[in-house]
Amino acid sequence: MIGALRAAVGFLTRIPVGSAPFAGPALDRAGAWFPLVGALVGGVGLVMWWATDALAGPLVAAVAAVLATVIVTGALHEDGLADTADGLWGGATRERRLEIMRDSRLGTYGALALAGDLLLRVAVLASAGAGSSGLADVARILLAGHVIGRAAPLVLAAWLPPARTDGQGRRLGRLGVVDSAVAALTVLVVAVLAAGWWAFVVLAAAAVPVLGLGRAARRRIGGVTGDVLGAGVALTNLAVAIAVAALAAQEEDLL
Repeated sequence: MIGALRAAVGFLTRIPVGSAPFAGPALDRAGAWFPLVGALVGGVGLVMWWATDALAGPLVAAVAAVLATVIVTGALHEDGLADTADGLWGGATRERRLEIMRDSRLGTYGALALAGDLLLRVAVLASAGAGSSGLADVARILLAGHVIGRAAPLVLAAWLPPARTDGQGRRLGRLGVVDSAVAALTVLVVAVLAAGWWAFVVLAAAAVPVLGLGRAARRRIGGVTGDVLGAGVALTNLAVAIAVAALAAQEEDLL
């Protein structure tokens, strides 16, 4: 269990964890802890928001928090989002799309997807942070977004086959019953903490990008790649953040 947790942290973040096992059973079971790693990433963003808000206000704090989460993950998911946008919509054939996704250069679709994702994340945090329950709402948004977002690749990998015979898409397979239960319980607990009785709304919001991305990936490249899994994290994080922020705004209006 400890080896799998270390592998998950080392795989999804730039946090040093020593000589973590990135092959074999530890990495095979690391997916169970992906949502928990999301809580760690969200915590980094929350600390940065709290420290910066006191000095420069919610807008600067929102930018700092988003940048902190990007840095601590090495822009892993943002890179996947940009490459997926370029590949899925920038090529005429399956082979060309996969080739584009492996190209390190940033195209128009990728730039638009990346800019839109970052701007919306900043806007959501800045708006929530300016409210009367700023810190609490920001905490809920960051925690729910990053935890539930890290469950997206688990669903995509279980649903779709790898699009390539090599690459990161083959490294995450279907989890066993116990590991799936650990990941699902983490997601459920965080959804309830973030939205209470409205947790089902948050989970429904998370399902939309997963289903949409999964269908697009299956139709256009025949399965998932590491970039598609990363894009799933980014898009689900954003969708959940918007849903939690909307629910928080409704609560504030009622009060």
